[in-house]
Amino acid sequence: MNRLVPPFPLSLALVVTLSAGDWPQWRGPNRDGVVPAGDAPKSWPKALTFAWKVEVGEGHSGPVVVGDRVFLHSRVGDAEVVRCVALADGKPAWERRYPAPVEVDAAAEGHGKGPKATPAVAAGRVFTLGLNGTLTAWDAATGDQLWQHTFAKEFKKRWPPYGAATSPLVAGDVCIVWVGGTDPAGGGKLIAVDVKTGERKWAGTLDDGPGYASPVIAELAGKPQLVTQSRRHLCGFDPATGKILWEQKFTTGYDQNSVTPVVYKDLVIHGGYERPTAALRLRKTDGPGLKPEPVWELREHTLYMSTPVVAGDRLFGLSTKGGGTLFCATAGTGDVVWTSPGRVGPYAALIAAGSFVLVQTTGADLWVLRADGAKFDPVAEYKLADTQTWAHPALVGHKLLIKDATHLSCWTVDH
Repeated sequence: MNRLVPPFPLSLALVVTLSAGDWPQWRGPNRDGVVPAGDAPKSWPKALTFAWKVEVGEGHSGPVVVGDRVFLHSRVGDAEVVRCVALADGKPAWERRYPAPVEVDAAAEGHGKGPKATPAVAAGRVFTLGLNGTLTAWDAATGDQLWQHTFAKEFKKRWPPYGAATSPLVAGDVCIVWVGGTDPAGGGKLIAVDVKTGERKWAGTLDDGPGYASPVIAELAGKPQLVTQSRRHLCGFDPATGKILWEQKFTTGYDQNSVTPVVYKDLVIHGGYERPTAALRLRKTDGPGLKPEPVWELREHTLYMSTPVVAGDRLFGLSTKGGGTLFCATAGTGDVVWTSPGRVGPYAALIAAGSFVLVQTTGADLWVLRADGAKFDPVAEYKLADTQTWAHPALVGHKLLIKDATHLSCWTVDH
């Protein structure tokens, strides 16, 4: 049995003061890319209506929305910027900057030095992780900085080679995030800090540093847990203590684990660069831990940076095949239903929205697919920007928020 809002005590449950249609964190309310039932548009027009556009700076961090406010993390010059604008018209409510020196590996220079982690908004606070591993809490109403950690004294390397990319997760009174880099001697940890004070509550017991994926929270095999990829593992942690519940060696070329695990019923679906897309099930053991057991494997379609999404009983993803191929598979078995033509590109952000699946490509195209379709056949196609779109979009009611290379724009789904 799986529930993405787990049944453990309120002190550990995902606590966000949500309004209908809020998008408060990485990949939406439940970190699964799924728009809550009833909040998605029932149909899609021939053209979207442009609402507003503001210049915000560079970065792959996605916009998040709570109530009538939009929050975004980006880079302008040598500083990282956290800003809040009105959902209705994009007018600024507040903006805060802090120095953010960073050097990234040459292989990632094309992605710039902007932040990659998407903020989380909870308990009246905004939590951001900068490209250089700086973790900060901000007052959501005023923008006041409440606390900040750079981890400079704790880790020799504060971020992995391509920059810190883990999107913070708030579970009750703690904020959970991967920190540190790839130094062999104590490179990094999954940690939980108090949302009010920033005080460390626990550090994960797995001896490994961060990859580029984010943790999700679920109940599997009767245990609430944080499921995540580290630099060289796929693993689950006890969200109350950070104790490792299970682990499976999972390595990719250049240690670039970038795919956030997806939970479907009692399965954990995962993948990575030049590794098969696969599903596992956790089994209880005689001891305190859990044992991962393989269920299915899809060798034809390997994931790279894009995290799949589940719509109903189907899995939708972007594989590296043919320069980027969208695929639809049965989530329980891995059987392929359809594939798209190739050359989609290196990345796509996917959202399950009611009867549809949205696909945003790096070329700033948005394709709307029927979730139950028998083939790749978009019912609507839109052009969203003149520059690339790497940040994950946010869909709140009939408003779609898009971050391109340097701007944040809002479009409405009118009929």
